Amino acid sequence: MPELTPYLRDRYAMLFPEKSVEELTRPLPQSLRVNELRISRGELVERLEERGFELEPVPWVRCSYRVVKAPFSPGATPEYLLGYYYLQDPASAYACEALEPRRGELVLDCAASPGGKTTYIAQLMHNTGCIVALEVKKSRLKALRANLNRMGVQNTLVLHMDARLAETLGMKFDRVLLDAPCTGTGTAHRNPEALQKTEEDIKRLNPLQLELLRSAYAVLRKGGTMVYSTCSYLPEENELLLHRFLQESRAKMLKLRHGSPGITSPYGIHLEPVLRRARRFYPWEHRTQGFFIAKMRKR
Repeated sequence: MPELTPYLRDRYAMLFPEKSVEELTRPLPQSLRVNELRISRGELVERLEERGFELEPVPWVRCSYRVVKAPFSPGATPEYLLGYYYLQDPASAYACEALEPRRGELVLDCAASPGGKTTYIAQLMHNTGCIVALEVKKSRLKALRANLNRMGVQNTLVLHMDARLAETLGMKFDRVLLDAPCTGTGTAHRNPEALQKTEEDIKRLNPLQLELLRSAYAVLRKGGTMVYSTCSYLPEENELLLHRFLQESRAKMLKLRHGSPGITSPYGIHLEPVLRRARRFYPWEHRTQGFFIAKMRKR
């Protein structure tokens, strides 16, 4: 396991002074999310337990289970290949539940591949309405389409498109999910490259994240709901970015039920108290990857 860069070491010392690098990078059990478009939770659990798996429900995400014991890879079962479940971190699944998509709505997924969140949104909508799933990288479209097909999703239109150009669609959406490109610092438990991020990575990503936020909000209808999420610990990609966005957009922050409050004094910088309504997830507290979710409504 590579060591933290000096930039991350300093940041983590300020953010998590009582936490060691080992706590940030400790392996986590795999988790799966049942696809109720294909099978009921009870039936899937019974089938996997017959194969020797031991599952533990995640109480704060409706369809999520942790794989406590696995006789072989959870991605190598007939049930997985048939689209009965998706291997997905509970915090990532919770971002979809925070969005609260409803039957018959028009939903935009701004950075959709490989499709974990898209397929859960479709499930929550009972395959009704329409999801417009955007993916800017052509190489990632194949995985997105494959997962949509495997999971039995029928209400999604896939477009090879940069979400910064979403206004050119000429549509207003009831709900928008922006799972933004980020440094991925919350994924160090499975991705050693997450320990190698520098200030240059932040400087490269921040303008893109802000552009995407503005574009996503522009196509949200009045009274509509938007969820912004990242798999990053860093406030630069989360609270500090949202502080700037909220000042210019006047979006209303909504409180979420699960997770730890957003940080309102990162590095000694005082932010609006309303940012406590955002939610953070930590491996040592929630047994998930590091994750950030903010829910907003267009005034």
